[in-house]
Amino acid sequence: MKRKPVTRQEKIFLAASVAVSALLMVSAYLFTAPLIPMQLVGSAGSTVTLLDAARVDLNTAGLEALCTLPGIGEKKAQAIIDDRLANGLYQQVEDVARVSGITQNTIAQWAGLAYVS
Repeated sequence: MKRKPVTRQEKIFLAASVAVSALLMVSAYLFTAPLIPMQLVGSAGSTVTLLDAARVDLNTAGLEALCTLPGIGEKKAQAIIDDRLANGLYQQVEDVARVSGITQNTIAQWAGLAYVS
């Protein structure tokens, strides 16, 4: 069986395909996400755990951050903010029980997630 010679167009197509493949591989390498997100790396190079980054300060958190806590929706989050403005900052996490609808059981679910500054 005799092979047909490769045409000039086929050579150009093959070269272009290889170039595009190489460009895609380099792009994929350069634009991959780092293993440790930069916002979780401290100034001294120490890393912060994902759990630490997800913790919510009851004295400074906004509506969206408070809504990440178990059992807290927008209404209760707004009630926490309103209570904080009316009665001052919380001294300990358990103080948030003064907000109507937040029980000790709810606060117990926040173990390791909520803190006060």
